Amino acid sequence: MKILFVDDEEVIRDLFQEIFGSEYELVLAGTAEQGLTLAEAETFDLIITDIRLPRMNGIEFITKLREKGVETPFIVITGNQDIQISINALRLGAVDFFLKPFRMEAIRYSLLRFKNLFYAGKDLVDKRMFQVRESRQKFALLPRLGNLNQYVHLILRSLAHLPNLHNEDQLSLKVALYELIGNAIEHGCARITYHQKQELMFQENDYFSYVDKICESKEEWIKVEVDYDDTRVTVILEDGGDGFDPARVPDPVQDPNASQLSGRGIFLVRMNVDSLSYNDKGNQVTFVKKLQKVEVKQT
Repeated sequence: MKILFVDDEEVIRDLFQEIFGSEYELVLAGTAEQGLTLAEAETFDLIITDIRLPRMNGIEFITKLREKGVETPFIVITGNQDIQISINALRLGAVDFFLKPFRMEAIRYSLLRFKNLFYAGKDLVDKRMFQVRESRQKFALLPRLGNLNQYVHLILRSLAHLPNLHNEDQLSLKVALYELIGNAIEHGCARITYHQKQELMFQENDYFSYVDKICESKEEWIKVEVDYDDTRVTVILEDGGDGFDPARVPDPVQDPNASQLSGRGIFLVRMNVDSLSYNDKGNQVTFVKKLQKVEVKQT
C-alpha cells in the first residue's frame, strides 16, 4: 500500500518512516504544498496529514485535492483543541482521525484495516465464504477479520451500477461497512469487549489472526442486507453475539481523552451516514445513506 504522510515536524516524519517504512511504500512531505504536488503527480492508496501545517492547513490541503478531483482516502492527525476541525475533516470524507499525543499502535491498527482497501474478493466467492443469498441483496459473511476489506469490496461492487452513487458516497459506505462489519466480527462473533480489545492490541503480535481463530471455532455467520433505490442505500447488519448498549460506548467528541479504540467506530459511522440505529439487543444495526441527485442537463 502506498501512503503519503504530511507533517511539518521532521522528527515525526522520521519516526513514521522508521516504524512503517518496511511495511508500506511511504512518501513524506513537510508542507501541504509539497503534499498537493505529490498527490497530483502520483497515485496513493491513503493520505495521512496533520491538521496544523504552515501556510496551508490540513483541511485546506484536502479541500484543494477534492477540488482537483483527487479522491484518495485520508486520515487526519489533530490535537484535542481541534476536535471541531476533525469533525469538519470527517465531513470531507476522512476515514479516520488521531488525537495527539497518539500511539503508533493505533495508527498501525488503522493501516491494517485499510491495507487491502481496493483488493478484489473473487477468491472468497469461489471458496463460498461470501454468498449472495437472495436477489434482494442478502449476504452471509463468515466472521474473518482477514477478509474484512474484501467483504466490503464485494458488497460495494453490488452497488456499482447505481447512477447516483458518487465517489464520496462510495467512500462513506466503505467507512461505515468497515467499521460495522469489523465490530460484528470482533465484538459480536468473537465476544471481545472494548476493554479486552485494548489489552489484546498490546499483547498479541497478530490481533487479526487471534480474532479469526476465535471465530473459526464457532459456526456463525454475519448477515448483511442491502436495500437501495436511486435516492438512498439502506444496510442492515446482524451478528449472533450477545449485543451491547451503544449509549455506553465513549463518544470521542464528548470525551477526547477516552480510549482511541473505543467509540471511534460508531462515531466514524455516524459522521458518514444519514441515520444509524440499533435494535434493543444491540446485535443488529441499520444505517441509511442518502444519495445525491443526478443533474439532468437540458438539451
